[in-house]
Amino acid sequence: MNEEWDDLPESEGITRGPEEALEREIARSKALKVERLQLRDRVDTLQKKVERLSAENERLRQEKTAPMPKAASGGASEPHPSAPPTPPMLPRSWAWALLLFNLAALGALLALLPQR
Repeated sequence: MNEEWDDLPESEGITRGPEEALEREIARSKALKVERLQLRDRVDTLQKKVERLSAENERLRQEKTAPMPKAASGGASEPHPSAPPTPPMLPRSWAWALLLFNLAALGALLALLPQR
């Protein structure tokens, strides 16, 4: 009976057991090594991207804090394109004059209303 089990071919569905498990383990180990190398490459590319973006961020901060160069023709610097335009400042006396004018106009309208 021992002779039947000695040389049976694998094509009939009988597996070797430990050898097949070893082959699967080797294949899985190779796949994990490949994945680990891919992850290392991805980490390297992301670190380079972070360094590049950090350098660009620092450059932009320096541009933002650096004084604007004055224009050669007019001598006055142009406002930053992203800054909103500021209206010209009026003296305080204008505010009082406008308040008095509005109160006078309101008084005139109330006086002209028909009284009941």
